[in-house]
Amino acid sequence: MSVDPTTLLAILLMAAGTYGVRAGGYFLIQRLAPSPFLEAWMRHVPGAMFVALVLPAILKGGLPFAAGAIAVLLAARLKGNLILSLVLGVAAVAAARAF
Repeated sequence: MSVDPTTLLAILLMAAGTYGVRAGGYFLIQRLAPSPFLEAWMRHVPGAMFVALVLPAILKGGLPFAAGAIAVLLAARLKGNLILSLVLGVAAVAAARAF
């Protein structure tokens, strides 16, 4: 197996660019004092990312996935136990698929 030097160079440059962007953001945020708006925005990023990743799967999965999502939300709201919520969500998906 041989590796084309141009392809290898492209891969290495893309890796260096990706690392530079990520490390640059990390070092920049450490050096600057964030504004209250930026702090509030950063607190909402994990939730927004979670919804952006999970919602398409729920919509594509149809009724079984929707039933699982509702079960997870209800269990998390009532009990607050993440593991129990996930187990009930999986059980709801399995039950909805069985019917």
